[in-house]
Amino acid sequence: MKKRLLVIFMLMILLFSAFPALAQEQTETPEPLPECPIFEDQSTDIRTSYYMGEGLAYMSSEQLAAAEFSFTCIIRVIQPDYMPAYMSRAIIYTRYRDYEKAIEDYTSAIELSPDLLPAFNNRGILYTALQEYEEAAADFDKVLELDPDYMAGYNNRSILYAVQGDWDNALTMLQDAIERSGIETVYEQLTDPERPSDAEEIEYDRIDARAYALIGIVYSSRALENYQKYLFLARGSADQRIQSAAGALESRFTFETRLDDGTWLLTADFSPVGEQEDQP
Repeated sequence: MKKRLLVIFMLMILLFSAFPALAQEQTETPEPLPECPIFEDQSTDIRTSYYMGEGLAYMSSEQLAAAEFSFTCIIRVIQPDYMPAYMSRAIIYTRYRDYEKAIEDYTSAIELSPDLLPAFNNRGILYTALQEYEEAAADFDKVLELDPDYMAGYNNRSILYAVQGDWDNALTMLQDAIERSGIETVYEQLTDPERPSDAEEIEYDRIDARAYALIGIVYSSRALENYQKYLFLARGSADQRIQSAAGALESRFTFETRLDDGTWLLTADFSPVGEQEDQP
């Protein structure tokens, strides 16, 4: 009997000792606000301008932690509805490869500015990196809805198709981009054998030309996929000539044009806070 009471008593101790832990799990301590004392007695606009400029300066000199703090001062203390701060901090999180936090900031920017094309574009890249392809497709489609002439959007959407093995839609998208941008006409003019050597320089956006490279990569990746199907079906085959030629094909594509997750090919748009840059 005494032994049974002892067991019950121990169980009660364990049960009651668990309550504080449960309460701690249910109530998270809020993160303290950062201390942002510069120009504390000045207007919101002045303080926002200061910390934004400071953050961009830190970011350009690769002092990412300091840049993150500056943008966080705006977001949490000074002006929580200032969209460029979210866009800028998202870039920092992306460089940290903390894609979830970057997505949160891009989403906040979109909530503040529902037609913000760069936020949809950059968030689509991060969704692609996380292999959340439906969300990525929705963002890239929104980009093209906002601006049907945004060539980086066509390129990014085609890469997403290619990453998923949808070669036909990837190629169709890229051909549409070439036609819409007019880059084919530019190429024809530049390669015209009768073009005078002193002809006026033709202005065009280099991003429009990327569609040609992506078409080549898509065709190469599809060729590699076909070769891999051959290898699977021809196990034990004595057809050395085909295997040798296909092997050369694979070695060239493996190191030059494999898509992997495709994110290294995507084009980010950081225009709200600076010039456009490649990479997520």
